[in-house]
Amino acid sequence: MKQSIKIIIAVVIVGLAAGVLAWQLRNSQNTKLREAKEAQVPIPTTVESLQLLPQTISGGFSVQGITQPFQEVVVASEATGKISQLYVKQGDVVKAGAILCKVDATLKEIELKSANVQYDKAKNDYEKYLRLQAANNTSTAEVENAHLQMMQWGYNVNSLEQQIKESSVHAPFTGMIVEKLADVGGYLQVGTPVVNLIDIEKLKALLWLDEKAIASIKIGNQVRIRLDAMRDVLILGKVIFVNPKANESGKFQVHVEFNNTMNAKAGMTLRAFFQEESTTDVLLIPKSALVLNSVTPAVFVLEGNKARLQPVALGNSRENQVEVTQGIAANTTIVARGVENVIEGMILTIANTTNSNK
Repeated sequence: MKQSIKIIIAVVIVGLAAGVLAWQLRNSQNTKLREAKEAQVPIPTTVESLQLLPQTISGGFSVQGITQPFQEVVVASEATGKISQLYVKQGDVVKAGAILCKVDATLKEIELKSANVQYDKAKNDYEKYLRLQAANNTSTAEVENAHLQMMQWGYNVNSLEQQIKESSVHAPFTGMIVEKLADVGGYLQVGTPVVNLIDIEKLKALLWLDEKAIASIKIGNQVRIRLDAMRDVLILGKVIFVNPKANESGKFQVHVEFNNTMNAKAGMTLRAFFQEESTTDVLLIPKSALVLNSVTPAVFVLEGNKARLQPVALGNSRENQVEVTQGIAANTTIVARGVENVIEGMILTIANTTNSNK
């Protein structure tokens, strides 16, 4: 009897141990499943959002640009020969028509003196034959031959005078010598560069405008220019060129001329301010909303609390904002700040939501 009781107790203990072990295994499996499920849920990222509402924009727009010389030319020789005199150096300011250098024209000057003597003789001969013809003492053929000789020597004189004139290289406009390309004693051919000359009295702003902005731009429009290096001064300029053909990015080149009263330099950055009529239904986003690591301009659109990457087309920049012309519609909510921590499909925590009219 005692032996049976011991057996029963042993069986009970083994059963209890097996049950406890099974419960622990089941509990461990449930814990692992719960942890695996939780690991698939991303930790929410906190961002600020913005609901886009259409706006009416007045007061025109501005674009960035760069200054360029109003005129720039490589002045070349029109004569062949050795440079006998060079009157300028790098940095000199010259007036239009000033002589920059002279090519040795000694032989041409000697030839000119001889040609003048021959021309005077041919002219006297022609006049003599005209008198003889009037008295019927010479033939018409002799008169015509004398006239031909006079014309030939006259042509030679004019040709030599032109060649001597071309031996002096002149400045085509008032400007600064930014590069000297020849020296005294150097031999020049026709077309050999002598100096690089730029116009410093006026500059032009090189700008690129999109198709929406270019529609209102006309030759002669007034534009205010503010150099980044002289931000407290506005200079008045006017549009002198509008390229009718866009570049590969869909931008149109515009040139704005302005007087260089501030002694600005070519290559300075600037902002050009255009005046235009008010524009309605404009969507503006903060520049902080742009996704910088995207191949094309893009923003994160909020769908509930998830982020979706949306490519957009951008228009004119307005200080800290930029115009969106395609890709999103009014009343869309986007991530305005914190985009650097967002990836597509991520669950987000919205810290603050505003609209674009505020």
